[in-house]
Amino acid sequence: MSRSILAALLCVTAAAMLPAGANARHGGPAFDLPHPEAGKKCSLVTLKGSYGYSYTGTVEGFGGVAAVGPIEFDGNGNTSATYSVNLGGTNFQGSFTGTYTVADDCTGSIIIDLPLLHTSSNGRFVIVANGQEAFFMGVDPGITVTGVAKRQ
Repeated sequence: MSRSILAALLCVTAAAMLPAGANARHGGPAFDLPHPEAGKKCSLVTLKGSYGYSYTGTVEGFGGVAAVGPIEFDGNGNTSATYSVNLGGTNFQGSFTGTYTVADDCTGSIIIDLPLLHTSSNGRFVIVANGQEAFFMGVDPGITVTGVAKRQ
């Protein structure tokens, strides 16, 4: 597999996984997402346990992308996942780890670490249904992905 396809694949997988808007480490843009359950208070433990996720979107220079897989949130700000992804018609599988934050308004950010590429990727999310689901989007340039994670 070419290095550029591998890089795009890993960035897409990371960006899509939930979602980091205003990430000082990466200087990404800030996004204010409305909270659909106004008045609810969330924390890291609101997003804890095993979830299934899916996302779709596009990657600049590669075309469409779609992925599914399980993801685990430990309630302390750490996550790990495996994925099956189709990028521009080619299928890949892999895994990653990362960290996440949750604000009391149930919005959050995630950074996925991609050690093979010596980089990371960012996303934003909002927790809904008392932690049963999260809606997310990637925020890295050139990657447009959205998806959902549902508690298993």
